[in-house]
Amino acid sequence: MKIYAKTDTGMIRQNNEDAYFYKEKDANNFIAFVCDGMGGHLGGSYAANKTIEILADAYKNPKIKSVGIWLYETLQKANEAVYKQSQENENLSGMGTTVSGILCLDGKYYYAHLGDSRIYLYDSSNITQITTDHTLVNTLLHSGYITYKQSLKHPKRHVLTNALGIKKEISVDIGEIPIKEGQNILICTDGLHNTLDAKKILKILNEKESIILRGNELVEKANANGGHDNITFILIENDKEKE
Repeated sequence: MKIYAKTDTGMIRQNNEDAYFYKEKDANNFIAFVCDGMGGHLGGSYAANKTIEILADAYKNPKIKSVGIWLYETLQKANEAVYKQSQENENLSGMGTTVSGILCLDGKYYYAHLGDSRIYLYDSSNITQITTDHTLVNTLLHSGYITYKQSLKHPKRHVLTNALGIKKEISVDIGEIPIKEGQNILICTDGLHNTLDAKKILKILNEKESIILRGNELVEKANANGGHDNITFILIENDKEKE
């Protein structure tokens, strides 16, 4: 099992409001999360990095009896910290962050997700998004008000319906990932998946010889396609053929 992560400011933004964290205890026990902050440079950066800080601290000596409860309580602690600052500090008002990540405990994979960062499962021939985008456009799409083609160009496609730090209590998607032998994981912010569609991402992930080259190529291609946002990813490869 190999993990490679990277964050890049992109071609347009002056500041990077993304953040990531991973910690590997062994091949069957690790954590990996990405965050995409919002609410201006100060607020977005604070929200994303504070969330990562709390996740990292919680994983130092985790006492996990229930994965779902541990993930919820850890993210709720981050939510309270971010929300409190947004209410008390005028410069941080309105901030929040997406959160998407994996906790692997004794070889079982679990995810937690808020916002429009994504988690994908992929192998040599297929890539599948396992998270649901918490966006206004996705709600409209699944309600039948707009088509998929319309959703790609909708003026409000970046409006979130859920994020960490925007209200007192979070609503977070938590579940187990039924990962199969030969499947790998990509966690990324929208700076990647809004620039490269899933087919292009899969093509890149199957072209290069090493996990580092594959990851770097994702960033290079996203920037070549405009690099309109910060770009952050974590690759988790279990496929023995790729090692």
